[in-house]
Amino acid sequence: IRNADGKEKAKAIADEMKATMFDHVGVFRTEEGMQQALDKIRELKQRYKHVRPDDMGHLYNTDILNVWELGNLLDLAEVTTVSALARKESRGAHARDDYTERDDENWLKHTLAWMEGDEIRLDYKDVVFTKYEPKKRVY
Repeated sequence: IRNADGKEKAKAIADEMKATMFDHVGVFRTEEGMQQALDKIRELKQRYKHVRPDDMGHLYNTDILNVWELGNLLDLAEVTTVSALARKESRGAHARDDYTERDDENWLKHTLAWMEGDEIRLDYKDVVFTKYEPKKRVY
């Protein structure tokens, strides 16, 4: 980061990432919207490679910290979106307008994700019940 010579501004990328995640990977989601978000996040990750901090100082430099954190946030945004796209159901705060019902038979499991280079590998782990079994929410 300290040797960066690009022209991109971290704040601009962060603002676009926040808006994209809010608009397309918020509480109410669709496959189309999440795919748009994934495409945008991947574009932002490419632009991030050309970010240059405004402050290149060596003491108490929060700008470099913010740039570093943005890279991590972009990775998390991508993992969140890929994981949400894979889950073909609605469950808790993951409410898909295109899959409105919970699907315990296929999706009662934890999603695990690994970043391997530029790819994200998903795997799943069964839920172990200790005290409470899931039940349909009724409001």
